Amino acid sequence: MVDRQRAAKDLGRLGWLARDAMPALVRALDDENAKVRETAAHAIGGMGPDALGTLVLMLGHADKYVRRNAVWALGKLGPLARPALEDLCNSLKDPDPRTASGAAQALGNMGADGAESVPLLAEAMRGTNIVLCRLASKALSQIGAPALATLIAHLQHADPFVRAESAIAIGWMGVSARSAVPFLARVLRGPECPLTRTPISSLTPTAIEMPNSEALTPAQLPVPDPTSSEMTCRVHAAQALGRIGSAASGALVDLREAARSGAEPLRQAAQQAIRLIQGA
Repeated sequence: MVDRQRAAKDLGRLGWLARDAMPALVRALDDENAKVRETAAHAIGGMGPDALGTLVLMLGHADKYVRRNAVWALGKLGPLARPALEDLCNSLKDPDPRTASGAAQALGNMGADGAESVPLLAEAMRGTNIVLCRLASKALSQIGAPALATLIAHLQHADPFVRAESAIAIGWMGVSARSAVPFLARVLRGPECPLTRTPISSLTPTAIEMPNSEALTPAQLPVPDPTSSEMTCRVHAAQALGRIGSAASGALVDLREAARSGAEPLRQAAQQAIRLIQGA
């Protein structure tokens, strides 16, 4: 076993130069020893685009460590892994959490070429695997414009964690997410604010109503729990608006109100967002 594992490791160090040894490494994927299988899988993953077909087959292997190496290697290929898109989408439901999370990363690394995976990444965001949710939201942000509407819709999801991750992902998209500004402003104001009773689904960037600073006094506003999930959503919405920059100037009224009367850490996040939007 030691000799077989060492041989696979040595081949792995050669990278694509060891491509002539691919058949032997593929046979090693079914070795009786788990360490040999994992080392062979890692070696194949280092061979780059030449290993694409083999990596796709590895996604269906019984050994989770082989599958993990496959999604890791496909992720390194970026857009070159486009032929494996359907198989990676299937891997989002892999019983091994790390394989599923790696598949999300690989799909995100394809950028816009991974647009067909948006519905399945959105489904992954709504699951119970927190790491997968976070990586799926990151992948959607990397895919960009084709995923923006999905992320905006998730801002009104019942699970506050999903809402928060959606806000983070929109922020990662920067100025290209300018159409999400009114919806982020809605999240920023919070569900308990009387000024935000209109559901996100009925809002448009031109129809959203900004709050009147004279409508409520600080004493009339509910006192939020700074540790609550809702507060976390509001903080991430403020941070996302800041990352969008000057294109988020339409949310300055809401941000100033949060900076004036919000609890920490919302106040600090709003102040920072205002500085970023105004270019200070």
